[in-house]
Order: sequence, then C-alpha cells, then structure tokens
Amino acid sequence: MQNVQVHSIPTLSPDDTTGLETAIGQGQICPEDIICILGKTEGNGNVNDFTRGFATLAYKIFLAEKLKMAPSDVEKQIAFIMSGGTEGVMTPHITVFTQQRDVTPDTAPTGKRLSAGIAFTRDFRPEEIGTLTQVEEVAKAVEEAMEKAQIEDVEDVHFVQLKCPLLTSER
Repeated sequence: MQNVQVHSIPTLSPDDTTGLETAIGQGQICPEDIICILGKTEGNGNVNDFTRGFATLAYKIFLAEKLKMAPSDVEKQIAFIMSGGTEGVMTPHITVFTQQRDVTPDTAPTGKRLSAGIAFTRDFRPEEIGTLTQVEEVAKAVEEAMEKAQIEDVEDVHFVQLKCPLLTSER
C-alpha cells in the first residue's frame, strides 16, 4: 500500500530551497518520502538555460544533507525534472511528489487513486535518441514504475512523465 501526495511550492530563484525546507520543518513533507521534484525555473528554456541544472544541483545538495547521503545517490532515488522559462503567467515553483510506503491496509485509501512509481533507463548514446532502442528501454522503465506504483492494468496509467536528454549541435 502507498499514499501519494503532491505539494506545490513557490520558489524565488533556481537555487531557492527555502520552501521545501519550511515544508520539511513543519512536518508536511518527509525527505525520505520524496520520489520526484518537477520544477519550473525562470530561465529561458533554451539549450543554454543553465537554471535547470542549477536548480537540480541545489535540490540534490539540500536533500543529500537531509538524507545523509551523497548528491549522486540522491539522484538515484529521486527523479528531478526541471523546465526553464516562466514568461507570461508562469511563476517559478517546484512540485514535490511524496510516497509513504508504510501505509497499512486499515489506513490506506480504498479504490482507485493517485499512485506513482519512478524508474530510470540507462544513459542513451546520442544516436539512440528517437530510435526503437529508446522506445523499448522507456517501455521497460514504465513497466518497472507501474510495478513500484502497484498498478496492474495498463488502462489505469493516465500519465507518464519522461525526462529526455537534450541534444545540442555538438552532441
């Protein structure tokens, strides 16, 4: 059984972890329960947008301290997906997905509900991007995520968030 929650937290800059720190300090979020952070930064969203990497690094360092592990280990258990560009009506923020795994059957919600699972593919070579190889590896990762989310029927999957490598002219 699992209990998935979604927390939206405004940010003031790509490296602003204070909202997450406040939510953790107030007991709204347990760092060990975080499975994914989706973020929107105020960068330009182009290939030269450094704010995505800057935000990811800031959250990995912050959570490494909270979880008592190396930042490289944090990224093995938490999916970080950052998107740049907040022109117009968008505002910088993060959306934090948490998953309590120790929910007992008597306290778990019944019926169909939000469920989440994360999985990672291997790193792809540039020439594999957009090929059947990538499709097959992503399909395996989705099956793994479904298992972690305790979803048995593919008809119950309504959204899959993918983080794809950004190809530059050099790559």
